[in-house]
Amino acid sequence: MALTTPILYTVNAFDATQKQVFNFSILGGNQVTANTLTIKNNATLSTVYSATQTTFKFEHILPANTLTNGTYYQATLTTKDAQGNISNASAPIQFYCYSQPSFEISNMPTGNIVTNSSYAFAVTY
Repeated sequence: MALTTPILYTVNAFDATQKQVFNFSILGGNQVTANTLTIKNNATLSTVYSATQTTFKFEHILPANTLTNGTYYQATLTTKDAQGNISNASAPIQFYCYSQPSFEISNMPTGNIVTNSSYAFAVTY
């Protein structure tokens, strides 16, 4: 048997100051013992992250503060078996990193008690 090409699942936009888990799957082939995630800046195609993690889990954990918010990236993943064989790279996925939004109700009534059956809240984003 040989390694099959992994399928890297899409990720939603996330805050680069938080860790992010990249999940993938494989269909058949040898037992996966490690994986390498490679992330490139989508505009320049320069590699900004490439690391191997030794694990039997079908995931790669990107540490917090590795990427920059406000940037568009693409990622690919390869897998490795116990004999050192390396799979073909997955199809690339693309994603954004954005800072986490904050919301605040800016017109709360005195004492934070709504005394009517309806109230027009104002939210600051």
